[in-house]
Amino acid sequence: MHLGLPYYAFGVQRVQLSDDQFAMIASPEKSLCDKIVTSPGINFRSIKAAQNYLIENLRIDEDRLKAMDIIKMTSWLDDAPKKESLLNMIKMIKTL
Repeated sequence: MHLGLPYYAFGVQRVQLSDDQFAMIASPEKSLCDKIVTSPGINFRSIKAAQNYLIENLRIDEDRLKAMDIIKMTSWLDDAPKKESLLNMIKMIKTL
């Protein structure tokens, strides 16, 4: 799946590995959003569906989810694919 701008650039930062070597690294929030956006058949129509997938299927620790920057994730929604799924995921994280 092709992720267009500006969504593609959200949550990615340039990190210097050595004097002449750099890498682009996604934040945990960006990685999680991209997992949802790029996985065929993933469409959270409820908070419960998001919870089942993240905690039961992906086995993400609830404390890790609580540590996510949901304000940052919410700011990406206007330009993101699968807005409803991401919104339900954010709502679920808020309930933890």
